[in-house]
Amino acid sequence: MKIAATGFVAEAGGSVTSANALLLRELLRRGHEVDFFSKSSFVDPRPVGAGFAGFRFVECDNRPEDRLRRGTQRIPGLGLFTRWLDAQSYARLLEKRVRRESRLRRYDRLLWMGDYAAWRLAGVPGISFAQGPPGTDARAFLERWSEVRRLGGLLPALRWWALAQLRLSRLGLPAFRWSDHFILGSRQSKGVLIDRYGISGDRISTLPYPIDLNLFGLRGATADRLKLTDCAGTPLRVLWLGRIVPRKRLDLFLAGAAVALRAGVNLQLTIVGSAGMVPGYERLIAAFPFPERLEWVRQISRGEVPELLHRHDVLCQPSDEENFGSSVAEAQACGLPVIVGRTNGNADYLCSRDTHLSDDCPEVLGAHFADYAARKAQGGSAWGDPAESRALAEREFAVERVTQSLEEILEGASGS
Repeated sequence: MKIAATGFVAEAGGSVTSANALLLRELLRRGHEVDFFSKSSFVDPRPVGAGFAGFRFVECDNRPEDRLRRGTQRIPGLGLFTRWLDAQSYARLLEKRVRRESRLRRYDRLLWMGDYAAWRLAGVPGISFAQGPPGTDARAFLERWSEVRRLGGLLPALRWWALAQLRLSRLGLPAFRWSDHFILGSRQSKGVLIDRYGISGDRISTLPYPIDLNLFGLRGATADRLKLTDCAGTPLRVLWLGRIVPRKRLDLFLAGAAVALRAGVNLQLTIVGSAGMVPGYERLIAAFPFPERLEWVRQISRGEVPELLHRHDVLCQPSDEENFGSSVAEAQACGLPVIVGRTNGNADYLCSRDTHLSDDCPEVLGAHFADYAARKAQGGSAWGDPAESRALAEREFAVERVTQSLEEILEGASGS
């Protein structure tokens, strides 16, 4: 298959970009030809495609607009305009280059990695492997407007309210008509596209992100610690990992932990993530009534994540409208049980050691923390075998399996 691709790819990047790097390399390893279009100052996939005969990088560098943006981006007002100008110029150049190469190369598919299609190539099916339904963060912000206003102040909250409204307007939503087929990470996300945006279900496939199972794996200490050691009297070490924004429900995580601690449950919490996006949101952490039971790490490198996971017993991600949380899958690959939110798409990929919350009640989450703490204290069969979590990760998130499914979706997609 000859594929024109664009989007977000980086081996050491976040969940979406690193997953796309795994997919791109595996597609090339299987013999597909991939021409990747982007500007190298924005997304540079060449380290991923290096050494593969079927890989071509097509530079789409809008140099004048890019230089103007870099020189003015910190100037209030003007910086906003030059960022918009740069984005518009890059989008036009990208389309121009893809269309030019398509006439010469005759692509079989156009693949948008981590994004929605912004235009169509005649006769070439366009597939959007999106990061999730649009507007999830904006909807969560509006639903928790009172909380954001209390934490960040009225004026910053009004600015974010306006941005959220814009994101959910016609100007802010993608033009779904340019995509012949959509790929999303979970049935949760598929349902949102169908119910909220009216997309036909037969145009949507679900596919989890692949995980680097060599980087995220079982270790002897993790695999044996809770099976062979008496853990009575040691705290349950619970990890939060990800962006601190309203949709991720840090408020629910902290409230549930407080319920458990007040009930005498032995917990030790770690929060890893930045609260910079929404001003004042870090006040949730500062107000936690048991500060001695909580550590906040604002940022770590991706290479440090496996060791971080191995220092904890449970990962908790109570997010709303989560498409697919890579940190959940990475924790499972490392042998940890996970707790996911009521509308978290990772509920599609759980084993018997994991928990899918039934609602957003702090008392319910607190009860689950208490249950995991009791199971840890008992150890052995009460805790369960970390190998079960690992087996699920190998079955669902192996790059070979995910890429095979992606190939089938690409081959089955038809153009309009």
